[in-house]
Amino acid sequence: MILILSTSWDDDTNVVIEHLNNMGEPYIRLNDIDLFNGKTQMSYAVNSHGQLIIQNEFFGKIDVSEVTTVWYRKWGNFDKYKEMFEEDLSLDMLQYLYSEYSGVLNVILFALRNKKWVNHYTAVMGLSKIATLTKAETAGLKIPFTIVTNQFESDNRLWITKSLNEGKVIHYKNKNFPVMTFEYNNPTESFFPSLFQERVIKEYELRVFHLKGKNYSMAIFSQNDPATSVDFRNYNQEKPNRFIRYQMPRDLDRKVTKLMKALNLQTGSIDIIKGIDGEYYFLEVNPFGQFRMTSYRCNYNLHYEMALLLKKMNHEKNSSSGS
Repeated sequence: MILILSTSWDDDTNVVIEHLNNMGEPYIRLNDIDLFNGKTQMSYAVNSHGQLIIQNEFFGKIDVSEVTTVWYRKWGNFDKYKEMFEEDLSLDMLQYLYSEYSGVLNVILFALRNKKWVNHYTAVMGLSKIATLTKAETAGLKIPFTIVTNQFESDNRLWITKSLNEGKVIHYKNKNFPVMTFEYNNPTESFFPSLFQERVIKEYELRVFHLKGKNYSMAIFSQNDPATSVDFRNYNQEKPNRFIRYQMPRDLDRKVTKLMKALNLQTGSIDIIKGIDGEYYFLEVNPFGQFRMTSYRCNYNLHYEMALLLKKMNHEKNSSSGS
């Protein structure tokens, strides 16, 4: 049986499930938030072998010993959990709730640790932007000049700044503030330690979805619109970017695959820039990144390919794939 660890709003999960249904492949989907809103019950007996039971109205009562393969799609969206509270909570209370919330999810992950995984949770939790950039350079990929600092000396570089960890949407006074990548050209004397990269003037950017040793690439011509020239996510609906299927150079393809193997990731969405200097610059990889845009616009049928991989793993003899 396949277990999909996801969140309720992830459309990529929905489409993969449609393919699993068509294949007649047994699976269950466990959304993180459903463990906390009463929709899913769980019980874990702590002993030398452990026993995890999960139950809800959709799949009934399941002993996870029946599970062979786990797809770690998306897991642990605390913001959705916070929305359950009507009153404002203190920072201390939110920190405590986040700690307990994470603790519960970690119990689930621990109980599944010896299954076959598509992205083992230990590999995902061990990721950091700095470690990934370092491994990317080791794999032969070019990266922008990067620095983490709280003070700048003036020079002639053009800079962008981005989150040191994962970006998110900050909710404040009934407004949403997405954390994106921005230009930084007016240095102040001191500030919170932050990640900066020398800005690469791009010819276009690549969104690459890696799936078990194969790379599926799409070019995004975002440089022609000031709104998306620095961060594609700052999308301009009135001036849509152009998207085309893209064949990466063989050497670049090989290095991306080498990096994903070094990171012990079977899937992930990868951002690369093609600079006007002709070089390709690796930016980051997101193991939870959405892939429907790459799939639909380039006719890659990635959701079917993902379902096919899960089916294959589900029928293989047990081995700790992805761990």
